[in-house]
Amino acid sequence: MEKVKPYYFAEFQLLAFVVVFILAISCKHEIPIASEASAGSIDCHENPIDSTVAYDSVNVLIAGAINVSNNKWNACFWKNDSMQVLESNHSIANDILTADDKIIIGGEYEDKPCFWINGNLEILDHLHDGKVKAVGYHQGKIYMVGQIYEDGSYPRPFIWKDGKVSYLSQGRGYASDIAFSGKDIYVSGMDSDKACYWKNGVKVELSETLGHGYAIEVRGADVYVGGEYRPTNGGYFIAGYWKNGKFVSPQGNSVYVWNLGINGGQIVLVGNQVLFGNSVVENAICIRGNDKANLKTEENVSSGAIDITFNGKDEYVLGTNNRTAGSKQVSHPCYWVNDKLHDIPSPLTAIASAIFLEPAL
Repeated sequence: MEKVKPYYFAEFQLLAFVVVFILAISCKHEIPIASEASAGSIDCHENPIDSTVAYDSVNVLIAGAINVSNNKWNACFWKNDSMQVLESNHSIANDILTADDKIIIGGEYEDKPCFWINGNLEILDHLHDGKVKAVGYHQGKIYMVGQIYEDGSYPRPFIWKDGKVSYLSQGRGYASDIAFSGKDIYVSGMDSDKACYWKNGVKVELSETLGHGYAIEVRGADVYVGGEYRPTNGGYFIAGYWKNGKFVSPQGNSVYVWNLGINGGQIVLVGNQVLFGNSVVENAICIRGNDKANLKTEENVSSGAIDITFNGKDEYVLGTNNRTAGSKQVSHPCYWVNDKLHDIPSPLTAIASAIFLEPAL
């Protein structure tokens, strides 16, 4: 099956029997590994959890949105399954982290790029449509990346820091994720239809043809970008990741890959795969090295995975699965801990977009 996606991925759509995601919007929240941190790598969110330590208790924070009518969504987040709605107007929460006793959430409000700090809304650009896809915190500063429709026709990738928006390109594209290593800032995304990342604002092109860079990690001198590209125009997308510019595809074009994480030196990809049986469903997957695991839900219910984080050896994969409501299926957020399903309570159709862990004090 040819993998056809929205051209600028990250739009909400709700289709019956299909799991819907805010695609490629979330920054991974892996906990930095001590040996890697000593080599100069810092997690994109400076997560307070050390992955060499398995904390007995963690707070699980999840960003997302609930569907209140037709195409209207309300941004929200969950903390340990307790939901808080951020806005009553149309809005979406795309990423979340905590720092300095603040809950920082990036997203969109009435189609404008925005963020919330402890529930207080701030708009990045009042004049143009756009969205914040990922948030980062590094050396005491907050960073945002995403896309803004500056001239109304196509999106441009941007980074926000020190209260100022800076465009990463003059071309059509987006910024999807952010990571840090020492003083260096890395941003993944797309520019002029090609997958890429920017290091301190300088672009490194990853694909010569149509491609997407959805997520980024840095470990020492190694740069990993999760995504996909088309080897030929009109061909199939090949999913996987780039390591220092070289593409690795553990499962070829049989899967969609939306995010990646690294823990203990192992690269883990998350996404979904279309399954054909008595009915066509999509199934959440996790690819560890070259091995693919299907994450279990109810039989013949669509699901998908969108983000990943770690607490020591424990692996948290965030996603969505469809649940039966009357004669139809509706989307509900969930996550898997070491492949065991945990449903997130929600009174309405909802979607989860990003997960973040903090020690429970």
